[in-house]
Amino acid sequence: MSGPRTATRRRASRRAARGGRRRGGRLGQWFAPVTDRIARVFSPVGRAGRAAVSGDKPLIVALLTVIGLVVVLLSGPAQSYLDHRARVEVLEMQADVLESENSRLASRAESLQDQATIERLAREQQGFIRPGEVPYALVPPDVDRPQITVAWEDADPAPAPWYERAWASVQAVFGG
Repeated sequence: MSGPRTATRRRASRRAARGGRRRGGRLGQWFAPVTDRIARVFSPVGRAGRAAVSGDKPLIVALLTVIGLVVVLLSGPAQSYLDHRARVEVLEMQADVLESENSRLASRAESLQDQATIERLAREQQGFIRPGEVPYALVPPDVDRPQITVAWEDADPAPAPWYERAWASVQAVFGG
């Protein structure tokens, strides 16, 4: 029998003769200590895993795993629910404010339908008068305050247009 099983057995017996390790040149010599260190680091993990599956510990581990998964899976939707709930509260407050503003504007529109209110506003804001009435305008008294701009009487006259200045300079040159 010289099939694949025989070759595998031969390799295993050679490995056992060499001390159980497979050595394959320089890389094998370098990787052997690294793999030994990795095995030493992870051996407590393996022991903890074996201890976790003995006795009542598997139920506790499974329960903790399920609780962790539930927390992870529900944290996103719970946060989304809380955010949307806060947004609904803000929108409800805005709706209350807008409703009060609408009721105020509705009462204002009703008051503007009254002829007396319209007349009063026209007199106050536009200065309207009835026929035969004499309008009076109250002018506030002049107060001594610093003058920011030059008075119209003291202002320099506007300069002459360019064509008049050009004609004046031509006349000055030719004596006209």
